[in-house]
Amino acid sequence: MRIILNDKELSKTDELLSDPSVTEARALWGRDLLDERTAIDLRVFETPIPSISLLYGPRQIGKTASLKLFLAGVRDCETICFLDCSTYLERRDLYESLDRHIKGKTTVVLDEVQSVDNWHLALRALYSEGRLSDCRVWCTGSEARYLLESGERLPGRKGDGKVVFAKPWSFRKYVSITSPPSFNALREIDFRHITQRWLNELEMDLSTLWQSYLVCGGFPKSVAQMVKVGAIDELTFDTYTDWVMGTWSHLRTPERSLRQLARRLCTTMNSRVSYQALAKGTDIGSPNTVRSLLERQEDHFAIRVCSRFDLNTRAFMPAKQKKIYPIDPFIANVWSLFGDNIRRLRMQHLPHPALDECAFFAQTLRLENAPETGYLYAPKTKGEIDFVFDGYCFELKSKGKPSKAQRAMLQSTPQSFLLTEQTLPVMAFLIGED
Repeated sequence: MRIILNDKELSKTDELLSDPSVTEARALWGRDLLDERTAIDLRVFETPIPSISLLYGPRQIGKTASLKLFLAGVRDCETICFLDCSTYLERRDLYESLDRHIKGKTTVVLDEVQSVDNWHLALRALYSEGRLSDCRVWCTGSEARYLLESGERLPGRKGDGKVVFAKPWSFRKYVSITSPPSFNALREIDFRHITQRWLNELEMDLSTLWQSYLVCGGFPKSVAQMVKVGAIDELTFDTYTDWVMGTWSHLRTPERSLRQLARRLCTTMNSRVSYQALAKGTDIGSPNTVRSLLERQEDHFAIRVCSRFDLNTRAFMPAKQKKIYPIDPFIANVWSLFGDNIRRLRMQHLPHPALDECAFFAQTLRLENAPETGYLYAPKTKGEIDFVFDGYCFELKSKGKPSKAQRAMLQSTPQSFLLTEQTLPVMAFLIGED
């Protein structure tokens, strides 16, 4: 078998695993657990030949490590080829490299392919020449809009090819990693088949695990450190802060202004907010600039927007006020530290951001093929319900009781749940996916 790594031919597949992303994962989890602790189930990559597939998701989630572990186990090809596309200047270079390396049945990984302008044209040319007829191709990227728009123009992708979103682990997955199998009975339960009464009477406490999850979230690196030493080190926070800052690097906004925006994002996280309101808390001034900055972060999976849902029309409204959440509770902590310009070691003396809503929202994003998640708001009564998706409504009340307007809204929905400090983690577990 021929093994190509960035235009260099290797003598054996084990050399693929000397990549820092793999060695770091091995150091965190150990060699025996590594396959089941990757961010993505390696079986996802077993696509037919020929096919072209897309893998996208946030940086530092483990896409590269997962794919190299998969390549090391490929046995149905004569050639395996891994190319870091950030090393190519233009698509012609990418085309020539692939044309040179594809021989016989070939599995190709194009890592961070969006780094090459019009990269899809290189694949189109190879496809039209018949060079991809015996190829399994995986294209990865950390920027959603360009990758998916270009991916739609790829030949032969639909059908046998896949589109996979590499997501941070859910709370359900976090529990399975950190705890004995005492919660396995919950895995057989579909939240769509339970009632409020059943939830209230359930004698199962996940609150301690939930509080831990609010700190480390679902990124494999932060989870591993929490499991092993009970804390996340400074270097890990710096790594993810660099990701957030790097996303904004080409927009030429002063770092002081970016920190102010990050602080505003954290303080308004659980409230409806407009771009204009976010701009008022900074020296950026223009709501259009704030919008551009946040859209950039959304394209790179650092944040997600939760829009207003109208029960009467059963549609999402183009409202100016939105709820904006980091994609994961750990990333919310990164935003908080970046906004306050403090080091993680000093965080223990400061209040943590309120992350119940952020973490609960994150569970709904992990459902495969799930409908969009929104919030409910009644302008006349000023009542608001935190989340609605697939016809189910959820009001989070860790403290206090719902208002009269909220109770009326909950009663008007087909199915709703009022979640307390004890029942919220259970519902988050039921909604999340393994």
